[in-house]
Amino acid sequence: MKLHKITINGATKTRESFMHRILAPAFQAQSLHEVIGLSRQAVRKMERFGIFDDVKMQLDSPSDAWLRDRKDMVDLGIWVKESSRVQIKTGTEAGNAEASMYGALTVKNVFGGAETLSTSMAFGTRTSSAFQFALATPLLADPDKNLSINLFSQARNNTQWSSYEEELKGGSLKYTTLSPLGYHEFAYEGQWREICRPSEKASLSIREQCGHSLKSALTHMWVHDQRDEPLMPSTGHFIRVIQEYAGLGGDVEHLRQEVEAQIARSNDKGYIVSASVKSGYLHSLNGKPSKISDRFFLGGPMSVRGFKSNGLGPREGDDSLGGDAYIAAGVSLLTPFPGLAERDSFKAHFFANAGSLVSVKPGQSATKTVDDLTKTPSVSAGAGIVYRHPQVRIELNFALPLMAAKTDAVSRGWQLGLGISFL
Repeated sequence: MKLHKITINGATKTRESFMHRILAPAFQAQSLHEVIGLSRQAVRKMERFGIFDDVKMQLDSPSDAWLRDRKDMVDLGIWVKESSRVQIKTGTEAGNAEASMYGALTVKNVFGGAETLSTSMAFGTRTSSAFQFALATPLLADPDKNLSINLFSQARNNTQWSSYEEELKGGSLKYTTLSPLGYHEFAYEGQWREICRPSEKASLSIREQCGHSLKSALTHMWVHDQRDEPLMPSTGHFIRVIQEYAGLGGDVEHLRQEVEAQIARSNDKGYIVSASVKSGYLHSLNGKPSKISDRFFLGGPMSVRGFKSNGLGPREGDDSLGGDAYIAAGVSLLTPFPGLAERDSFKAHFFANAGSLVSVKPGQSATKTVDDLTKTPSVSAGAGIVYRHPQVRIELNFALPLMAAKTDAVSRGWQLGLGISFL
């Protein structure tokens, strides 16, 4: 049994060549079973592009009069209902110690091949303003392979933990794909950054960082996520690795690596145990100290709890300076909340966190860096409640710092955290 012809109905905005590339494998079928299987695969692929509200298929005898008596051929009919091309969305978001409002305009299937044109703007408490323009297209009609061009502009208000603001403008070219091992993102990004508007009380270290810098970098991100859900996982594991090489132009030259891992386990009584670890390292390649825009920051209600947001590590006066190497780890126990045991979205929360963030001088040995990270870790423990909102994880914890470095900004007592990333 072979497929003779495919008829597509309702695809008025989608290119014929794009549809042909999706459906072409069905013509390789050699039996009715293969025809049905490959046709269904093609329909599922069409649904994943997000440009059709409905896709239906039907097999029938050949419609051509001279083939109607052939029992070894069938025709495939596909009926689609195309989605609206233009979407406008506004709303508010809260997460990772920031609240913002946003507006976005998205145009789907721009050129008839599932391309997406989007532009957005947002205004928030930490990101004062953000504007982005992006054009994305699937490669070879494959929803798992995408190429995108992005242009962006941001203004960040960092005065909550340090006495400066930051402006960024730039663009990137990204290729994303899925493999049996997980999600991959390869990107080239060019950024113009300016550390600006230091406050009157800004430290000398912050004033020395003020001015312009230009970064031209290649990055790779790999994500392997086997958790049952990201906000309150009860089983599975998660790994994310980010690598960056800067030095293709501009005045920034470094290697930057960050690794994050998480594992969760539960029992049938609603108890969940999870453990997380994060680590990062920034290595200067030009013999100069790193830029504050590229450094790591650590601490806060969703990070190392019991410390102020970005409150760990090097500090001068009231200014957090960030660091070039860090390690953080956490263990959490979630239990049914008294009186709300039937609601899985509420859990009592018991935790212990530890972390360390240090600066690394150019040419410093790895042994010295490891010694600095491990000799004075910051440690906290506490308890509270966790609520899993459909869009964000909300925590209210009472945190008690147990060990702290001289430069750490501690936050003993109640902490409210909202975010999608947590330790």
